[in-house]
Amino acid sequence: MKTYRVYGIWTGSKLIGEFTAATEDEAIDMACNSHENHASLCHQCSKEVELDDYSAQQFQAEEVEEETKC
Repeated sequence: MKTYRVYGIWTGSKLIGEFTAATEDEAIDMACNSHENHASLCHQCSKEVELDDYSAQQFQAEEVEEETKC
């Protein structure tokens, strides 16, 4: 019998920030170029999880709703 090494693949997300822009695409471009567009793992977690890239590969944006004041 053969021995196999099996890896699990997870997807995570990180809030890069809130950006004021005319369009969602413009906000995504601003996030892409932001200094916050990076991720890292602590020493302990890096023993178990490997990041394939330190910058985001895909972006998603949502409009921030103004909170209703009472």
